[in-house]
Amino acid sequence: METINLVAGVLLILFGLRFLRKGFARVMGGDLIDWLQDFTRTRPRAWIGGVAGGVVMPSSTAAALLSVQMTRRGNVAWENVLAVLLGAQLGTTALIQVLSFDLQAFAGAFIAAGAALFLYVEAPRPRGIGQALLAFGFMLLGMGLLGDAARALGNDPAVINLFAALGQLPVLFLIGAALLTLLMQSATASIALALALVASGQVNLTMLLLWVLGANIGLVLTVLLAGWGDPQGRRLGLANLLVKGPLVIALAALLLSLPLASLEMLPGTLPQQAAWGHTLFNLVACGAILFAAVLGRWMRILVPEPAAAEPSGATSLDPLLLQNPTLALNAVLRETLQVFDHLHLMREKTMLALSDGALPAELKAEMERRRRHILDACDELVEFLDWIPDDALDDEDEILKETLDDFMRELPIIVRTLGPDLYGEAERLLRDYPDKVASARPLLVEAAARLSQQMNTVARMLMRERPEFGRKILERKHENSRWLIQAKRNHSGLPYPAWEILDDFQQLNRRLSGVAYVYCRNEPEVEALQG
Repeated sequence: METINLVAGVLLILFGLRFLRKGFARVMGGDLIDWLQDFTRTRPRAWIGGVAGGVVMPSSTAAALLSVQMTRRGNVAWENVLAVLLGAQLGTTALIQVLSFDLQAFAGAFIAAGAALFLYVEAPRPRGIGQALLAFGFMLLGMGLLGDAARALGNDPAVINLFAALGQLPVLFLIGAALLTLLMQSATASIALALALVASGQVNLTMLLLWVLGANIGLVLTVLLAGWGDPQGRRLGLANLLVKGPLVIALAALLLSLPLASLEMLPGTLPQQAAWGHTLFNLVACGAILFAAVLGRWMRILVPEPAAAEPSGATSLDPLLLQNPTLALNAVLRETLQVFDHLHLMREKTMLALSDGALPAELKAEMERRRRHILDACDELVEFLDWIPDDALDDEDEILKETLDDFMRELPIIVRTLGPDLYGEAERLLRDYPDKVASARPLLVEAAARLSQQMNTVARMLMRERPEFGRKILERKHENSRWLIQAKRNHSGLPYPAWEILDDFQQLNRRLSGVAYVYCRNEPEVEALQG
């Protein structure tokens, strides 16, 4: 039973952390990464924003992953993102400070208050507060279960011998905490687990502080692994390791050399002393922001800028265009419009074959050639977009860049749907249901025409950069969706391949409209349509 309580306690803490982060995001009413990026103009602002973000989003790993994501967007210097990361990791210690108090008896009150707001209030902010209260109650409940299990196991000779052995192997204890943090993907949850184990009576302050140091190293490794695939993210992870790694080694050596009585000068009970150790460690680590320029030079040596890739031939992009970001963005737009031409041709040729009642023998190979060409172009365009610095673009071009990038993320599914999927469905319709092609053809042609009209509107929006086209796209999306649903209801005898074609057009209708959300996200009319 104690083992079940231990597992349940850990899961409740992990669930509570995730639920708490989502609750705070609902209270803030927006995307936290965009909110954080508003603070990254200067390094001091970035640090303040990171601390505030860590307090309102008390998940150390989530803060780390958001920081890596900001480096991948490419419009924030990684030195400023390091300030955000160090500040956020300091901010997350606030939750550990609260959990270090013996509040388990109030778990029911937090759950009751949170459930009342979450279940019976429709307004998003009060509902988010309720979600956060519920999450905090779950975490307290989990710590209570862990504490009960620890007390029950505290008198077990095997457990006593285990902790005695770990006390003789402090480095192993630290490494174990780091690995557990990496496995749990949360330094906060790992330290909360250690605070609950204090109830066993087998954990002293030295071991607890070593656990805190190990949890922080586990978080450093999480950042490093998350950002390794991107040069800027790799720099961020290595800089974080360079800051906290030596600090952990120095403090671990100090802990093992100091008598226990010296450590007990920290204020509060044993869990509160560990919480203060966690906070002070991250506060000292924030001092590295003062040496960000030096760290920057070291990281540029360790992780050099990759050379700009030469075009593979799918596009006519010239790397020299990157010297002028606006021209480079216009070149990407030009190539994207050519991609639209290929998509139109793929759709038109398949629909023409349906109208003629036969698929040309060479059409399948042509579809595959066009599909591969579009995917190669997509890879080049994504890479080229990543090389265009956002800080060199004005607001409109920055939005256009993000819109093009979002479209490229959707493009592999769009080209697969208009290529092999549509061809295969048309082939099955002509082969298996020749007697029903004539009745299904007008409906499919109308659906294809609506899709073509939507694609043209998306292209015009990209060319002219006018938000009203975004509103038109979303209005047409809802109109097309209603039309497709009604068409399928009114034609219940359609052969299955025809239903599949209509479903594909429905999916494309949704995916094409996604660029409007990115391009016009600040337009009130678009937000209303999105809702």
